[in-house]
Amino acid sequence: MPAFARSQPLAHPSLLGLAGLLLTVLTACQSVASSQFGGAETRLDPRVDEASGLIASPHHAGIYWIHNDSRAFFDSQPTEPLLYAIDIAGRVRGELWVEGLKPYDWEAISAFRWKGRAYLLIGDLGDNRARRTRGIRLDAIEEPGRIEGRWQLKPAWTLRLTYPDGPRDAEAMAVDGTEGAVYILSKRDLPARLYRAPLLAGKGGTRTLEYLGEITAFDAPLTTGMPSELKVLPFTHQPTDMAFAPDGGEVAVLTYAHLYVFPRQAGQSWLEALRGTPKVYDLPGARQYEGLSYSHDGKAWVIVQEGEGSPVLVLPRSKPVN
Repeated sequence: MPAFARSQPLAHPSLLGLAGLLLTVLTACQSVASSQFGGAETRLDPRVDEASGLIASPHHAGIYWIHNDSRAFFDSQPTEPLLYAIDIAGRVRGELWVEGLKPYDWEAISAFRWKGRAYLLIGDLGDNRARRTRGIRLDAIEEPGRIEGRWQLKPAWTLRLTYPDGPRDAEAMAVDGTEGAVYILSKRDLPARLYRAPLLAGKGGTRTLEYLGEITAFDAPLTTGMPSELKVLPFTHQPTDMAFAPDGGEVAVLTYAHLYVFPRQAGQSWLEALRGTPKVYDLPGARQYEGLSYSHDGKAWVIVQEGEGSPVLVLPRSKPVN
């Protein structure tokens, strides 16, 4: 199991730290957390109350695409197939309604370019009880040239995928546009399991994901002194999102308490990189952190969490490491 290169703590431990872990997140505490990540405090628009995926727009500078987690598939008011275009301050700048979709459990979003065009990839990956025997669904949507107002678009194509080792839950997904492949990291397996599929594998029929291997790195201890959410404390090792650096030089994985950053050397596969030694950044408390993206310039990580009015956290990549 790889050793950890731990970052400088983002919250100062204190004698009250253990007591803080027994508290739910308060608005005041979110303000403190936000300030420790640099930049002015910003909060998500109230329409984004269960943020569960985040990605920088490949076409619009300063814009990020985000979506809510999904309610039960058979709910009388199921989740709308709606993406929000937000700025770094969390303000909604536009909406994209994806025609013909009824989300089962949207958990991730990524982006890529293909034949000179920008695309978004929505990951309908969630499977809390491992019941999706017919597989998961990824929908590629061409990014609109304008974002103001509300737009309606149909998926350009759909990937229907099954796991070679049976249904499982996942929330972490990233696309390597150069390779033309999508990577998925399972959530509830111990250790987590990495899978891959070609981006264009879904034009007709259902394909089987390629199993690549286990990733054992997500067991850093919880050391933050910030208040945490009780319901996530037993699950701080579970990956909730993943992002590849714009330059391909590293991969970042988000959990409920940490950000793991794995350097990638020239010629290395993503599996080899994820089996290396990560830098571990302590997040402000254990909370429902579920959205991760690199900033447009690649100089920071942007992190969002579930909850109405949640802060948008920005962590500079230049943060010193002990």
